[in-house]
Amino acid sequence: MANEGQPIGRSFSEFFVSWEAQHKIYLDKLLTHQNDTEEDSLKYLVEQVLGHYQEYYQEKSKAAESDVFIMFSPPWFSSYERTLLWATGFKPSMAFQLVKETVGVDLNEEQKRRIAVVREETRRMERQIMRAMANVQESVAAPPFCGLVKREASLVDGEVSEMEKAVEQLKAAMVAVMKDADYLRQHTAGEVLEILSPAQKRKLESAVIAIRSAAFVVYVTKWEVRVQ
Repeated sequence: MANEGQPIGRSFSEFFVSWEAQHKIYLDKLLTHQNDTEEDSLKYLVEQVLGHYQEYYQEKSKAAESDVFIMFSPPWFSSYERTLLWATGFKPSMAFQLVKETVGVDLNEEQKRRIAVVREETRRMERQIMRAMANVQESVAAPPFCGLVKREASLVDGEVSEMEKAVEQLKAAMVAVMKDADYLRQHTAGEVLEILSPAQKRKLESAVIAIRSAAFVVYVTKWEVRVQ
């Protein structure tokens, strides 16, 4: 959480570093329990991982209220990683490729049917978010915002007020897009996990956490090439 007077970007960046470290600890735990058949222990571990992600989204949402721009170009990611972001995070439909690769052969017909329903819902909501993102981009390039930015150094009082209002509207729109995208990421993950067995959940979460390691860029790049 950001301290008073501390830059939001730096404080969230520091949070992210500690969050990543804990992330790797959970990966080790999941791998240690790879062959564990005790459902209660698996369920508890899955709940811990979900709580860990929930903490991330809560802190991200708080930070975005103060500086949403940094969330769309986070300095704690490399420049290449930033090009892979979709509305400040991973594209929700990536979850289905992960399911296929990690537990696809273990799914029964009912699970496959239910996952197909969630996949269609996710893609529909992704299209809505992409339209909202396009609207934000168009508003930046269109008057009056674009004209005011070009003339920023010579603005008079009334125009300064108009510019400030336009910037606040832009921020609000960007926060809305980010929150909708984060909701969809969490919603999709929750719906998929609800369908899986405890052992399947453990396999999937191990893969998700591994992706957030150094292999993140390589995996996403390969995945994007396959779906293009």
